Amino acid sequence: MTKRIVRSVIFGLVVVLVAVSPVLAIPDPATPPQINAVYVYNDLLETGDTGILIDYFLDYDPAPGIPPPPDNETAGESFLAIFIDTDGVTQLRAVAPYVYIQSGYERGLMWIYFSADDTTTYSITSANSALYRIWLMGNPTLTWAGAPPKTVGTIDYWQPAGTSTPFLVALRVLALADSLELETSWGTPALDLIQATALGNKLTATGEEYFVNVIPQLRMIAPLAFSSSEENVVPEDIDYNTEFGAIMTDGTGTVTGSPIDLVEGVNSVDVTVIGTFTIELLKGTIGTVEDDTGAVTGSPVDLVFGTNTIIVPAGGTGLLTVTVNLNNAVTEAESGVVGGIFDLTAVAAYFGMSRWMMSGMVWLAISIILCAGVYKIDSDRESSYGGSGGSAKVVMLAFDVMLLLGMFLGMIHPIIGVLLFLGFSALIGYVFFFRQANV
Repeated sequence: MTKRIVRSVIFGLVVVLVAVSPVLAIPDPATPPQINAVYVYNDLLETGDTGILIDYFLDYDPAPGIPPPPDNETAGESFLAIFIDTDGVTQLRAVAPYVYIQSGYERGLMWIYFSADDTTTYSITSANSALYRIWLMGNPTLTWAGAPPKTVGTIDYWQPAGTSTPFLVALRVLALADSLELETSWGTPALDLIQATALGNKLTATGEEYFVNVIPQLRMIAPLAFSSSEENVVPEDIDYNTEFGAIMTDGTGTVTGSPIDLVEGVNSVDVTVIGTFTIELLKGTIGTVEDDTGAVTGSPVDLVFGTNTIIVPAGGTGLLTVTVNLNNAVTEAESGVVGGIFDLTAVAAYFGMSRWMMSGMVWLAISIILCAGVYKIDSDRESSYGGSGGSAKVVMLAFDVMLLLGMFLGMIHPIIGVLLFLGFSALIGYVFFFRQANV
């Protein structure tokens, strides 16, 4: 019993001693923590976000052959970088060093990221770049000989507005990789972090391993730094619709009636003051601007979809001829027919139809007559040789060919022709392959 009591007392003393013992930490570094540079970038993973890249140095110089740290904690446990608001006191976000070489001591990089929502919430803006501070300090939860070591740094570079973030971040990463290769504290021989490729300098596998751990999603942020990379591909919403639309407005010059809604065909506009003018065309609309009593530089000037700028030089006031038209598959086919032997505009007008409807009906009638002839000829041939069943297939092929020919000659409206062609092609496929395979 006595031994049991003694053991219990000893155990209790040990527990008490452990509980009151201070948490050990590394001693103060040989020199205060150093902030070599601080770089800030916007619009990284989303518009309006913010990333802060910190180049640091923690000076520990142990005895030869003994790697730092002198005690148990890595730099990731012992030090923090803290982004301080413009008041010089409020701590917005903290991050610990990524432990890679020398337990995270000596030179390394840290990354602090704010989403677009966080950037807005904390009102982080380049306009106040001189007021922000970075604290590089010892972890206050550990026990130090005195106060935790601390260095205060400022922002050295903030990405200019309107520049290419992926390109700038890639350049910075590659420059830092090249610089870190020269750090003797990172090993002898130095680590190979950057390599020359046919596409320029890129990170090596070792460089990628370090930087993607320091800067999460770096492949998405700066794909140019990698030999192979990932990108968020946003599918372009392509509008295939075409329509007529043309507006002419003043620039430095003056045109009577500006802004002018130009009509399809020939327009005569009166320039009263020389200078520049803008002609905006909708998708599918094209045209030209030519001299009349007035003059335009480069006459005739071709007009294309989007914004067109024309110049009326000195002495060029007067009338200009602006011709604009809708240009698509339908209008191209129309222009190839009108005025030719297949132009049925007058006949269509007599019956109160559009030219397309009249020419389409006429061509379908011709196609049916031709297919009937093909059927008769093929049937007679089969009867002569004792065969049967092939005439219908030949007629279907002939009809599809006639549809294509009708679209080419401008007799069948392209949309109607395509729909009919696809429908009969599907029917032919069914008859030739599916039904025949199931006989």
